[in-house]
Amino acid sequence: MLLRRTMAAAVVALLPVWTRAQSGFIGNWQGDVPGISAARLFITAVRPSGQIEGRMEFDLQSFISTFGDKPDSSKNINHGVVSGSVLVIESALGGRYELNLSGNHLSGVYTRGTTYKVEVTFTRS
Repeated sequence: MLLRRTMAAAVVALLPVWTRAQSGFIGNWQGDVPGISAARLFITAVRPSGQIEGRMEFDLQSFISTFGDKPDSSKNINHGVVSGSVLVIESALGGRYELNLSGNHLSGVYTRGTTYKVEVTFTRS
């Protein structure tokens, strides 16, 4: 019983830190996905589960994809989840972004299949 209370107290104590870390992702981000186009990432909310809400826009063919519960190419829906300081996005068009939050930058890689892997950085605008 004491262990359970101690664990609950620890979770409650860490919740504000975890919530602040998640809210650091909220905002407008600009970047470029090499070989694809300039891109913008608009994160409007991070759910308690870590799932993000918002959209991605690409200059190439004015492509827009929103975020949802799972990626869906027929509806242009991406799926993004925050865990700690990492954002992972499963793209509607295939591929995966693994981005680390550091200050005003989201940096990491975009991979698609086994042959395409590029470094990507988005900067808070």
